[in-house]
Amino acid sequence: MSYNELVMKNLKQRGLKVISPVLGKYFDDFEIKGGKNGYLIGQDSKQYLDFATGIACCIVGHCHPKVSAAIKKQADILLHTCIGVAYYEPYVKLAEELQKIAPMKGAMSFFCQSGSEAVEASIKLAKYASKKPGIIAFQGGFHGRTLGALSITTSKLKYRDGYEPLLPEIYVAPLDLKVVEGLLVSHPGQIGGMIIEPIFGEGGYTVVDKVFLKGLRQLGDKYNVLLIFDEVQTGIGHTGKWFACEHAGVVPDIIALAKGIASGLPLGACLAKPEVMAKWSPGAHGSTFGGNPVCCAAAIATLKTIQDEKMLANAVKLGAYLKKKLSALHQQHSALIKDVRGLGLMLGVDFGDSASVKSIINYCLKNKLVLISTGADGTVIRFIPPLNVTRQQIDQALKIFAAALDNV
Repeated sequence: MSYNELVMKNLKQRGLKVISPVLGKYFDDFEIKGGKNGYLIGQDSKQYLDFATGIACCIVGHCHPKVSAAIKKQADILLHTCIGVAYYEPYVKLAEELQKIAPMKGAMSFFCQSGSEAVEASIKLAKYASKKPGIIAFQGGFHGRTLGALSITTSKLKYRDGYEPLLPEIYVAPLDLKVVEGLLVSHPGQIGGMIIEPIFGEGGYTVVDKVFLKGLRQLGDKYNVLLIFDEVQTGIGHTGKWFACEHAGVVPDIIALAKGIASGLPLGACLAKPEVMAKWSPGAHGSTFGGNPVCCAAAIATLKTIQDEKMLANAVKLGAYLKKKLSALHQQHSALIKDVRGLGLMLGVDFGDSASVKSIINYCLKNKLVLISTGADGTVIRFIPPLNVTRQQIDQALKIFAAALDNV
């Protein structure tokens, strides 16, 4: 056995001695040594078809050659200097590229390092620009685990245990426009923003009705409240459009992005209408590592690769194919599967039962398919492959998933 093999062996046992137990795991002892294209490479060098993509991050597959080349090139030019110290090309270029695809005209960007930070920036911007402290969030939403983001997260109450008191003046509403308007009326001049995921990610891959999203836009305009879309998981093409809000024809004031934007490198973004961003005065917010040159280079290459390889169209076409096949399995296993839902290549299969889900994803892993759960109690299996997934890979995944259903 080589030195590298000895070092890599028993990662779990080594990790238990040095890694905080706070980190949750989908699998007890899954160990890998790499990833390539749509696959993770196990310690035994076997390929695992990856339909989890690092929780919706590796959007063009693992180590896409164009993204890796951009990272390597930038690493020889500039690894870091804070944007507060000097302008540098990747930061500015990425903001320019996002402005081209953002739903709001003339969108301006603030870069950070994660989805939670993007949400923190978004709610801080809404408070600062509106000069109103209150934020409306929605039942079942997940927005992150830092204190502000956690304050508006209700997908799992476990996330909040032990951290109260949280951010004040947070109002959690059901998906009911009358209730939302009631909050706005009963708190005049107090609510500065409303934040929602157009598809609830950790909340079970539930697609929010277009009528509701349009209604929120109308209420925001009526009561002068900023509308924030959390597109950390839905953004950058997962649903077949750059942004999920485009399916509803709704233009928010602020968008939070992360996950797929840089193919898994740590990068988040807060996009906003220029008239909103203009109210954020210099020094009111900041980030030392936000918009790191290497991460921005990866993001620029990711966006270009999605465009050049027509991956949005692929997400639409193969997303429809995958959903059709999953719906057929739903019909065959109607006593087991409660629902199939989602848009593009962001699909959820709801079992209503966490024990079944755990059994199925473990069976799939043993048969070289990586799927992970979502939902308040882990009752939904999510299918979130890279945007360049092939029909052959989908068929391979479906074959394993169907066998798992039979096994349960």
